[in-house]
Amino acid sequence: MSEDNNVVDMVEAAQKKGKFSLADAIKDRAFPETTVDVYIDAAAAYEFAELDKLAKTLDVESKEYTDTVDKMDELAKQITNSKLTFHMKGVGQGTVEKVTEAANKLYPDAEEKNEPDWVKYYLCALIAENVVKVTDVDGNEDDSNFTVEDVIELRGIMPIDSWEVLIDTMQKLTLATSYFDTVTDAGFLQKS
Repeated sequence: MSEDNNVVDMVEAAQKKGKFSLADAIKDRAFPETTVDVYIDAAAAYEFAELDKLAKTLDVESKEYTDTVDKMDELAKQITNSKLTFHMKGVGQGTVEKVTEAANKLYPDAEEKNEPDWVKYYLCALIAENVVKVTDVDGNEDDSNFTVEDVIELRGIMPIDSWEVLIDTMQKLTLATSYFDTVTDAGFLQKS
């Protein structure tokens, strides 16, 4: 009988309402994550594109065509070796508001939120908040806590196409958190 009482006590204890920390329950959860590859050797990419145009005009039986394709193969390896994988995670509304407030404080005269310096700071700050780590082609990781200044510097040296990939990914991850609000309207969640 004591075993039965023990089981009943355990079940009652498990069903008993308790306390929990809301902050701990939602911290670092429920935000979408993704990785995005960017290639930073813009010079090799440009040369590859130019050689590709040239190759299309050459006789495929010619030595010049063979040499051009060989050079394109070398450049393709060079481009591939310049790959960086950005591991990114969405952020909550509080983070977006914090970034907006910081941009507004730095640029109080920006009447519209399309003033170039305000936009640059805002986007770089959000990307800094989204980046979890960066991995190079050899698997080495940089898991620094990226600052706005780090990302502004990165923006200045990164090829524009790669930068746009980061912005697009950040925007998708940030907007994905608002999708939750859309799908969880008043009729979605069950009433307790």
